[in-house]
Amino acid sequence: MFPRITEQVYSTGIYRHLSGGIARATGFLPFSLAQWVLLAAVSSVLGYIAMTVVKIKRTPKKRLKISALALLTLLCVFSVIVFGFTVFCGLNYHRMTFAETNGIFVRPSSAEELADMCFELVKSTNEAAGNVRRDGGGVAVHSFLSYYDMAKTAATSFSELKSEYPALSGYTPRAKPVLFSKALSLADLVGFYFPFTFEANVNVDVLDYKIPSAMTHELAHYKGYMREDEANFIAYLTCRESKNEDFIYSGNMLALGYSLNALRGADPDAYLLAMESLSTLVAADFNANYWYWRQFEGPVAEVSGMVNDAYLRTNRQSDGTRSYGRMVDLLLADYRDRRDIS
Repeated sequence: MFPRITEQVYSTGIYRHLSGGIARATGFLPFSLAQWVLLAAVSSVLGYIAMTVVKIKRTPKKRLKISALALLTLLCVFSVIVFGFTVFCGLNYHRMTFAETNGIFVRPSSAEELADMCFELVKSTNEAAGNVRRDGGGVAVHSFLSYYDMAKTAATSFSELKSEYPALSGYTPRAKPVLFSKALSLADLVGFYFPFTFEANVNVDVLDYKIPSAMTHELAHYKGYMREDEANFIAYLTCRESKNEDFIYSGNMLALGYSLNALRGADPDAYLLAMESLSTLVAADFNANYWYWRQFEGPVAEVSGMVNDAYLRTNRQSDGTRSYGRMVDLLLADYRDRRDIS
């Protein structure tokens, strides 16, 4: 109810000190602590349920008492987790928006304006596509020696924005690759932010061009911007201002993908023209990404999508997963600002 107070007291106060302190501690680890915490938590819950079933079989006369105690225990654990989530990051869903605190004027835009922005993004993406490495099939591959080096670049890229966006300044940890990345793909996830260890975790099994924007997206959550549309926009800004060509291309592809989807619904004819304007390199990467995710279609991805949608709605993103599309409104506002300046 009071986003300004949340912004001043929690987001730029309590959370900033809390996240910085813990992230410095977990940042020393060369691996994602979050993945092991999650694995241990799931194993513990399953083990506890299995022990409860064994107790019920051994003492069937006490099955109601045992079942009730087990249910109460699980509810208590769940409530502690929810409380911890709220304290460690959940309140950031209720802070002032990134646009409000940074003077970005978001307003309805015409289909013509959306088309103009899309064609500008097509041009910049086509140019960026020629500056990244390619494999034998013409698909983009990253040029880093390791994901550790890529993560250092992601963290450093945030410093390029600190003068224009002071809220993004301060300590930035390294995003960490997840050992079980294939499992994340199965769940239709490119990454996740784990507030209990303040780690940005990234799926490194996806197409290489997607990883830099995934890293900066999850780091945007670490910076306290939990809304998906804002995290995507911050990821785009960070990649755009980066001095690394892989990041520049990744950010352009992220923005272009969402913008083309919006244009397809607003002006199908302009959308077809924009698609025809894509270079063969950009088209190859979009095509490779389509077939990559196609292999994971199934009930697991559907359930994961439903859980993610419910999670977003619970945190007052009323559009659920559709809130990702609101990134385009922020892109349009940024496009207007840059056009006016030029």
